[in-house]
Amino acid sequence: MYLRGLVLSVVNKIVPKGMANKLFIAICVIGALLIFSLVFTVTTISQNLLYYNAKILLNNQAKQIVNTFDQYMEILKNTVMTASRQNSIKSLIFRTYSEYGSYLVYRDAYAYLKNIHEFYDWIHVYIIVRDINYIMSSNPADITGDYRKKGIINMEWYRQLAKSPIELLPLSNFIPPVSSNEEHFAYALRVRDVYKWKMCGYVVASIDKSVIKDMLKGTSFEDKGFILVLKQDGDIAYSSQPSIYNTVLSMEDFCKQLSDKGVCSIEERGEFYYSSWNSRVTGWKFIAFTDKAYADKQILNFQLSVGIIAVSTVVLLIIMAKLTAKTYIKPINRLIDFIHEIEKKEFAGQISLEAKDELGDLIKSFNAMIASVRQNQILRKKAQIYVLQKQIDPHFLFNTMASIKALAQQNDTKGVVSMIEKLSDIFYYNINPSGSSMTKVRDEIAHIQNYLDIQRVRFGDRIKVLYDIDERVLDYSMPHIILQPIVENSITHSMENMKSGYQLEIRAGFDGEDILFTVRDNGKGISTDKLNRLREYMYDTDGKVKTDEFGIGLKNIQERLFLLYGKGYGLSIDSVFGEYTEVRIRIPRFEKGEEGIYANGVDCR
Repeated sequence: MYLRGLVLSVVNKIVPKGMANKLFIAICVIGALLIFSLVFTVTTISQNLLYYNAKILLNNQAKQIVNTFDQYMEILKNTVMTASRQNSIKSLIFRTYSEYGSYLVYRDAYAYLKNIHEFYDWIHVYIIVRDINYIMSSNPADITGDYRKKGIINMEWYRQLAKSPIELLPLSNFIPPVSSNEEHFAYALRVRDVYKWKMCGYVVASIDKSVIKDMLKGTSFEDKGFILVLKQDGDIAYSSQPSIYNTVLSMEDFCKQLSDKGVCSIEERGEFYYSSWNSRVTGWKFIAFTDKAYADKQILNFQLSVGIIAVSTVVLLIIMAKLTAKTYIKPINRLIDFIHEIEKKEFAGQISLEAKDELGDLIKSFNAMIASVRQNQILRKKAQIYVLQKQIDPHFLFNTMASIKALAQQNDTKGVVSMIEKLSDIFYYNINPSGSSMTKVRDEIAHIQNYLDIQRVRFGDRIKVLYDIDERVLDYSMPHIILQPIVENSITHSMENMKSGYQLEIRAGFDGEDILFTVRDNGKGISTDKLNRLREYMYDTDGKVKTDEFGIGLKNIQERLFLLYGKGYGLSIDSVFGEYTEVRIRIPRFEKGEEGIYANGVDCR
């Protein structure tokens, strides 16, 4: 009973209550299933996977060794071919020097060999002159006056050179005349007098076989494997462990010991993984072996490690599940409390919680929704104020009345009547008796025409207006008083700075599924820097750009259109300083009678 009570007490402390309990259990169950599934999968496939990785590593390391070996042998090969063409060496081998010139030939040939050794300190070069049984070497210890006394002619490599039908051949059994009793890798070139078809000598470049031991360092063959190099006839050219293979093998017999699965069984040594590559320079076969038992032990250790990690992960999962449940529930509770508070404050305020997951996205979206609602309220008020400002423009009204007065003094009754009618239409349009924020394109164009007709009475020939209106757009709906502020900006900033030649183009038509208005003038234009600042100011929706350089007219229109229609609609401005300025207004098509549609969540009525 005591043990049962203790267990229940621990469980109650670990498992949270309420909604967090469901989240905790869900995380634990799902996590445990995933962990045990992963453990089962890993332990099932780890053997094949690790075997495959071991083979990949074996192949890569073996290939790297062969490539490095080929680089060394390529240098030896090039060395003997280059040396055979050197004048002093040719004179030495063919004995074409005079008695008095022999000193210079021997001196220059030896100097050439020493230069090669100084450049490649791991290479020694030998010049073997058959007629006088003489060997010159880059290693002074190997210079031999009569190599027959050293038993050179009885050495296997010498007999191989004498009998070989190949003029340039690799050697795996070259032994220096004096300095060493160990076999070296070498490349030998048989030098023949082509006119007499007489073999005059040999040029040999050698390298110590210990170079392969250096290649094995840091690889899986160094301690847990070995390298075997076979020549084309099956002779062993090199073995990093001579005690395993130290006899001449038949290539056919040796291949029988190799299985298709990349595993080779060696008597009293066990099983080995192997990888086979051919040298592109010598044609020799490199076979790299690594101990299979060592690789299997690594697999077992890995599986044990996976098991330990799985148990530790389950414990950690329980702890993290409890912390995660509490962490997620806390901001959710605060979010619920805030929603109740925000309802009472008319959407004033922001949630200050920070999170970088889905909850964070929810908080950001909720804050954005609150900001959008508040911005909607503010922009609608700003738009109303701006429209009121445009209804009573003292400067425009004063100039218009002055124009009417001038017409009256000229007894131009028709002109006075026309001006008063147009001014009356402008005021009536601004008053907007319907109270709707939307109007027809036809009415907006007529309003602009009235405004420009009054301006033309004032400025006369200084202003020229061109209209290009597609009649199909006239019955579509658009926001109220959008074009007049843009036209007024053009007259104020472009035309009034020009003495003559001002031209204003107003176009309206379809552009795909949208309606596109264009207002273009031939004024002084806007500089690139100023245009970039104007765009940054216009498209700033967060209120971060503060400036007194520009008015609120264009920005107010852009905010109204963005609020109504969303991204992709609104103003765009292009200008070339000294040439033109063009403002384009893009809005979606709203058929007649659709003014009540909610565009971008805002009531357009």
